[in-house]
Amino acid sequence: MNSPDASDHPTAETAAAAELRQHLEEVARDRDQAYRALQEREAELARIQQIGRVGGMEVDLREGFRNRRSPEYLMIHGLPPEAEHETHQDWLRRIHPEDRVQAERRFIDAIKSKDDDYTAEYRIIRPNDGEMRWIRVVARIDRDRNGRALRLVGAHIDVTDQMLAQETLRESEQRFRLIANSAPVPIWVTKLDRTRSFANQAYLDFLGMPFEEAIVFDWRKVLHPDDLERIVMESMSGEASLQPFVLEARYRRADGEWRWLRSESQPRWDATGRHIGFIGVAHDVTVAKQAEIELRRVNETLEQRIRERTAQLQSNEARMRAIFETSNQYQCILDIEGRVLHANKIALAGIRSGAAAVIGKPFWDTPWFGGTEGMPDQIRAAFASVLQGAPFRTEMRLQLPIGERHFEFAMRPLHDQHGATTGVITEAVDITERIQGEEVLRQAQKMEAVGQLTGGVAHDFNNLLTIIRSATDFLRRRDLPEERRRRYVDAISETVERASKLTAQLLAFARRQPLTPQVFDVGEQVESVAQLIRPLVGGRIQIDVEVECPGVFTLADIAQFQTAVINLAVNARDAMDGGGRLAIGVRKVDAIPALRGQPARPGAYMAVSVTDTGTGIAPEHLTAIFEPFFTTKEVGKGTGLGLSQAFGFAKQSEGDIAVSSRLGLGATFTIYLPEAAKPPPQAHATAARYEPATIGRGYRVLVVEDNDEVGRFSTELLEDLGYVVRRVASATDALTILAEDEFAVDLVFSDVIMPGINGLELAGLIRDRYPGLPVVLTSGYSHVLAENAHHGFELIKKPYSVESLSRILRKAMADKAPLPR
Repeated sequence: MNSPDASDHPTAETAAAAELRQHLEEVARDRDQAYRALQEREAELARIQQIGRVGGMEVDLREGFRNRRSPEYLMIHGLPPEAEHETHQDWLRRIHPEDRVQAERRFIDAIKSKDDDYTAEYRIIRPNDGEMRWIRVVARIDRDRNGRALRLVGAHIDVTDQMLAQETLRESEQRFRLIANSAPVPIWVTKLDRTRSFANQAYLDFLGMPFEEAIVFDWRKVLHPDDLERIVMESMSGEASLQPFVLEARYRRADGEWRWLRSESQPRWDATGRHIGFIGVAHDVTVAKQAEIELRRVNETLEQRIRERTAQLQSNEARMRAIFETSNQYQCILDIEGRVLHANKIALAGIRSGAAAVIGKPFWDTPWFGGTEGMPDQIRAAFASVLQGAPFRTEMRLQLPIGERHFEFAMRPLHDQHGATTGVITEAVDITERIQGEEVLRQAQKMEAVGQLTGGVAHDFNNLLTIIRSATDFLRRRDLPEERRRRYVDAISETVERASKLTAQLLAFARRQPLTPQVFDVGEQVESVAQLIRPLVGGRIQIDVEVECPGVFTLADIAQFQTAVINLAVNARDAMDGGGRLAIGVRKVDAIPALRGQPARPGAYMAVSVTDTGTGIAPEHLTAIFEPFFTTKEVGKGTGLGLSQAFGFAKQSEGDIAVSSRLGLGATFTIYLPEAAKPPPQAHATAARYEPATIGRGYRVLVVEDNDEVGRFSTELLEDLGYVVRRVASATDALTILAEDEFAVDLVFSDVIMPGINGLELAGLIRDRYPGLPVVLTSGYSHVLAENAHHGFELIKKPYSVESLSRILRKAMADKAPLPR
């Protein structure tokens, strides 16, 4: 065999080296490509981590805590690049103070445990901008065969947005619960298994169960047997339709009473459109159902009317299905700063506005209060008080875009489960119609009292007229001695004076007017009222009046005071069944005692007590006797308004009323009123009762009187006094005379009540057109004067004497001396 030639060896080695070099170059190229791909993947991973706010970290646990942080970690935590190997204490200092202890304990417990996984959530305060961020930690712990932790590798994820969204959702759910619990109707949320995931307070109250029992309670257990089968079928059909449905049936309340409930259910859907249950609300329609059944029983022809009424109720209920819209009160929810978070529809309707006009604004700067002077400051102060835990309640009058309205207004704080104040709920009930109704009732009660007085007043007037009639009959005798003639004339004059006083008392009592407080002598008014009620209570009842301290004054409405005392006297008369003793006393006291849960009020007060010897008041009625329309009398024997009028008068006059009674031994009602200073004496009070008539000295008087008999009497009386008199029957005729010659008369003497232009209007026209011409008015009674006083004009009331007429005319002449002619 031939051996290889030696010259071939270099060629073979050269080829092998070239092949090896080529292979190494390929390996180098693959390595470079792999390195570039790795760099690209690392860069892509870094971008993904930055977008997802994920940062890597490693903790070497073999010798203490040796940290290594990725650039993304440093960015999330707001750290500089040199903090890559921060210490364990640096990490702890960055954790929010409220989370620091718990976060460190969880970290140490995870290392000491045998678990390989470590998760945590806590807040940090970033050092670069001071911003708080939520961090979620997901890591793996490497351990040796003995379970000792060697290394912790994981990621920090910035979940701030997610946590804030959860907090917002939690606050929204909490607000929903607060709103739902304040609603006066049962509200619930049902799951597919027919158990409840939520039920409001009204729901729990109806069942009388705690929340945990109520949400799993089977309503079929409290359904009326007559409604059970129908409601089960209608419920199954409604749920299967996945459409809103309504059920109406009788349910047994916690107190055992059957109540008609009308429930409305709406299907619920999740974010993917999957059906997850129902939300429902129930309205108590017991009154409507009972009325419907009773009306159908009474007259079947009313069935169509009932259907129309039911349809109207259904329409109204449909508009009130929203949770917060079921109330007839003006309701708002405010945040802790007083800004409006929610307002129901009725509240928005009151200002003729939408929610956008008030949401987010301070409650006191909204249109509910902007139109009423001083009200924004009052509401702001009340809100501050409510935040301190004190509920606020008052009555107020507001100028709203819909007009002037009266409200019972209340604010109360809203608390979370920890008792912290999270907001304020406001409620306002429109009581405008009630206020107006109270005024009507007050007048009705006064008129009722006037009606009761009619018999007694007629009796007194008949007595007075008997004296006048007898005296005039005697005066017609020709042989009557002069001494007896003068005595009969004096008797007529005195009787007319008594009749005039009686008329004045009755008219002052019955006058319709708003409360007009004035200072008056309480003892005098009680004596005056006693004279009015003597014929009213009858001769078998003895009336005793005792004024312990004369000259005691108070500030109140005289007519309402008289009405209150008369109402108490009438009640006393009825309690004594026509016989007994009625005592009216006036005394000074230094305090109003504690009444109806209110503390005693020290001060200067006067007390008017009305005591009877009648049947007394049953103890169970003592707390209700002042309520309007409450009465223990038989039907037709009383309205139940008398004591409520007395109660309202005392309260409006900054006083109060008390009652004490023993069954079978009588009762005592005591009205307390603040004491007032004695008013200064009036100039005319010192004038002589009878002043000699003054001669008219030729002054010219224009008499305006539409009644011929009274006109002739007035003319003759003035002519006897020496005046030159011209009489016309209307204000129009008087103005015609003055228009022809304004200097034709020195004074106009006019009646008030006349057809066309009345005397008060005539006097106003004369004052405007002829300022120097005096006017004197006369009237027996005029609602115009009662409502408007007499506008500065001299007034003489009918019937009047020669002396009083002469004095008034002379005063008018002196006050407005006529201009030179």
